[in-house]
Amino acid sequence: MSAELGFVKGVGDARHNYGIAAFNYDYIISDFSTIGVGGGIGLTDGTYDRLIFPLYARLKFYFLKAKVSPYFLMNIGYTFSSGHKPGEAFGVSFGTYIGADFPLFGKNNFFAVLGSSYQGHELFKNLNINSKFINKFLWGPDIRIGYRF
Repeated sequence: MSAELGFVKGVGDARHNYGIAAFNYDYIISDFSTIGVGGGIGLTDGTYDRLIFPLYARLKFYFLKAKVSPYFLMNIGYTFSSGHKPGEAFGVSFGTYIGADFPLFGKNNFFAVLGSSYQGHELFKNLNINSKFINKFLWGPDIRIGYRF
């Protein structure tokens, strides 16, 4: 189990910034991988909806087993919003991250991750965007810190 705090800085013409607090539960598959689920609450800059509620699945791969353990993390899920029904505002989300665990006491670790967050939004259904698929998502760099219990 872990708890984390993070911030996403929106990029581009259609964007949103948000802070997030999340709780994750990971299951250890091997010494080098985990699978899990997570959920949280986010506070946006109010461009679309003020409160968001992301739910996601997680997959983590450690590069090495050491005191400081770097890893690759991927989240994929769905974001619900406070002001709209599912399917009317926010939607599918995914993120890719590089991070590291730093030992504190036994199996408890402090961790930090840096990555990219992509957030689907119904706003893009009405826009004529002919470039790559990824441009139909809100995007931003994502930084998070947390503590593993």
